[in-house]
Amino acid sequence: MAIVESFPTRAEQLALEPSVSAAARAGLRAGAALFDARRFWDAHEAWEEVWQEEPRPIRSFYQGLIQIAAGFHHWTVTRRPKGVQILLTSGVEKLEWYAPHYLGVDVDATIEEASRRRALAAGRDVTWLDAYPRESLPRFQWIAGETRR
Repeated sequence: MAIVESFPTRAEQLALEPSVSAAARAGLRAGAALFDARRFWDAHEAWEEVWQEEPRPIRSFYQGLIQIAAGFHHWTVTRRPKGVQILLTSGVEKLEWYAPHYLGVDVDATIEEASRRRALAAGRDVTWLDAYPRESLPRFQWIAGETRR
């Protein structure tokens, strides 16, 4: 993934939001469904397709989601607590620019859940992950009233 060098202001984000394509919105929903099915790598891949097609600065929003999904993939599949910490930290840092919500995603709640899980993983070894099975990980966070399908 390319490094995001700047983030859009809130005004720029809101101005761009109506022009986000139907395909990008569908990709966002598809990734969310995969995330909720605990298929974190597949969610990462779905969002990466959207991210690759987005030329505007709001691509950092998708990159944040991608990194959060990759962090939970490290939690559940590769079982790398350090990878969990690194990716959840990076994802949260990107999503903070989009709080409190963006494209129907409850960014504040997403940040809160990812930060909580990141803190749990801090300084732990791989055996500790067994205490938190896949089913205990957070679901995708939409704002109230947002259509999820």
